[in-house]
Amino acid sequence: MRKYSIIGSGQYNWDMITLREYPDGFGKKKNHVDKTLTEEVGGTCANVLCMLAHFGWTALPQVKLTERQEGRRLADSLQSLGCDTRYVSFVPKGTFCGIECNHKKDLLSGEHKLTIRAFGLDGSRYFTVKHLRARDEVPVFLENLSEVPDVYFFDHYEAGPRAIARELKNRGTLIYFECENNREWNKVVKSVEVADIVKFSDENVPDISFADEYKDKLFIQTQGSKGLQFKLRNGDWIHVNPLQVTNVVDWEGCGDTITAVFLYELGKLGLPKVADLTESQVRSALTASTEKAAHCTQYYGSKTWLQYE
Repeated sequence: MRKYSIIGSGQYNWDMITLREYPDGFGKKKNHVDKTLTEEVGGTCANVLCMLAHFGWTALPQVKLTERQEGRRLADSLQSLGCDTRYVSFVPKGTFCGIECNHKKDLLSGEHKLTIRAFGLDGSRYFTVKHLRARDEVPVFLENLSEVPDVYFFDHYEAGPRAIARELKNRGTLIYFECENNREWNKVVKSVEVADIVKFSDENVPDISFADEYKDKLFIQTQGSKGLQFKLRNGDWIHVNPLQVTNVVDWEGCGDTITAVFLYELGKLGLPKVADLTESQVRSALTASTEKAAHCTQYYGSKTWLQYE
C-alpha cells in the first residue's frame, strides 16, 4: 500500500493520565495516592497524527509551540511516536496545553469517575493555542511546503487553518475537519464549506439538519455508546452500531481512534475522493473504526491500545 501523508493543525496537549489508588481501602478516610500511568503528547489532532504514524503514514504536525522546555518536551514526544516535526515551530509566546485526566472512584457511589483539569505554563489554569496567522504566516507556510499532503486535518475553526485547508484543497488534498465545539457557529460553517469530510459528536453538534445543505461532503456524527451515523453526499443518514464491551476502562481517545482508523481504511482503498466513495465503503471503514475504538476503551490513555495491536 502507498505511504500516505497527513498534515494536522489544531490541538496538541501534554496529557497526564493518572489513576487514584486507595491503599487503605476506599471509604470515608479518603486516603489515596494518584499514580501516573502515562505522560505524552495528546489532544485530538496529535492523537490522530500519532496513530496514523503508527500505521505507517507520514504524519506532519503543524503547530506553534512555546520555546520553553514544555514545548520542546511536547515536540520530542511527537517524534518518539513517529511524527515528522519539520512543521513544528518554537516561538516565545507559543502554545502549551496541559491536560490531567484522573481516573478515580466517585465519593458517593464508588463508581468509576474521570475528572479533567487543564493547566498552562507556570501552573496557570489557562492554556494557549496559537495558529498561523492567515494574513502573513499561512502564505509563508504554504510556499515552503516540501510536498502537498494527501490529507489535511484541522480541529480548530480559526482563520489560519481554514486558509491552509482552502489552498491545499485547490492543490488536490483531501480536507478533514473535526468540529471540537460549536461556540462560534459562523466559523464552524466556514470550516465545513472548505472541508471534504466533517466529523463531530452528538454532544458538540446535536442538530444535524444543516448537513442537508451540502451535496458534496461526507458527514460523520459519533454518538458515544450508541455508535455513530454518517451521511454521504446527498444520501440519507446511515447508522453504524458500536462493538459492545462490558468493561470500559477509559473512553478518552475513542473519537480520535475512529478518525485515524477511518483514514487508514480509506488509504487501503486508494484514498478515494468523497465524490467517488460508496456508502458500502464508508460503512465498512467506519465499522472497522468502531471496532478499534471499542478496543481503545480497554486501556488507560488515548493511544495505549496501539501497543497491543
